Amino acid sequence: MFSATWVLTLACLCQIKTSLGHFPDLENVAYSKTVTLSSNFHSGGYGGSKAVNGMYDDLAHTGRERYPWLRIDLGGNFFIHEVEVFARATCVKCGKQLHNFDVKFGKHKHDLRRCGHYSRETHAGQRVAFWCPGNSVGRYVLIRIAGGRPSYLSVAEVLVWGIPERLMKQYYD
Repeated sequence: MFSATWVLTLACLCQIKTSLGHFPDLENVAYSKTVTLSSNFHSGGYGGSKAVNGMYDDLAHTGRERYPWLRIDLGGNFFIHEVEVFARATCVKCGKQLHNFDVKFGKHKHDLRRCGHYSRETHAGQRVAFWCPGNSVGRYVLIRIAGGRPSYLSVAEVLVWGIPERLMKQYYD
């Protein structure tokens, strides 16, 4: 018969094959896309494009306000698999600038569904990942502080892992 080690090895290999082969065409569909902030930080130099430029040592930063947000226009509809949000790494005490936030998506910027919620403060350089439901299709991705007290929103980088809607049919046909 088969040894327990052999069976475990086979099970692990099958899991790896399933995980890696499920959606091999995933790409960061937010890279270099248009980003709008609810407001701009007063000293400038922290525009929305910094959140999708592939660099983790700069940041997008809003002014201090209630419910600050950052919205990415992906330029077309995508099946959204995962959204990764990276807190700024350059400030140890700035975790409160990315806290209690929602990640939403949708085909229209004023009609968005929630992909996930993070209820705590982040720490310097922290990655927060959200796996969206299987039927998540959208053009817009929104990150918004959900708490009502005035605060800043600062983000080092946002990655949106997805597949163009037109290519997704090959997985279901």
